[in-house]
Amino acid sequence: FPVADLPLATWFAGMNECDLVVNNGAGGTEAQYRAGFEVAVDEEPADVIAELLKACSGQMAEVGGLWKLRVGGPGAPVYAITDGDIVTSSGQDMDPFPGFTASYNAIHASYPEPAQLWEQKEAPPLYNATWEAEDQGQRLVANLGLPAVPYGAQVRRLAAAFIAEERRFRRHGLPLPPDAVILEPLDAI
Repeated sequence: FPVADLPLATWFAGMNECDLVVNNGAGGTEAQYRAGFEVAVDEEPADVIAELLKACSGQMAEVGGLWKLRVGGPGAPVYAITDGDIVTSSGQDMDPFPGFTASYNAIHASYPEPAQLWEQKEAPPLYNATWEAEDQGQRLVANLGLPAVPYGAQVRRLAAAFIAEERRFRRHGLPLPPDAVILEPLDAI
């Protein structure tokens, strides 16, 4: 992409989120998100970008010819609404719960382990008895491959964030008033 299509403020915010110092689980600290990835010449650029975005819980969207990036969880809200702001004369969507085939309550993650000559290693699985009970006692396992993340502590953080996001079931589609036209993809309200 041309440099003009990558707004500096958005990308600097993403870089700063990656550099945030967090506990590494072994008594030390490390940057929140790091990546290392060997790219083959036959790989599609979009596939490489998707793997790098998984390495930082990132999302990317094209907005009017510009590529906007969000790293980690939602940012600070840029707009606020109340029930009175919702345009009730237009249709609304709400998907309260996905079916069993579209939900997870446990996660297995794999990553390349440098100490094992970059062979794939399974991270400790994450299970949640409360979620399993909510799902009629069934363990519904998501498999997360993180080939761009050769850091075990980061893999565990990413897996925990991924499965927590999977348990946020409610999705709303709401028509908003004209002043909401300022909203862009990836904005938080």
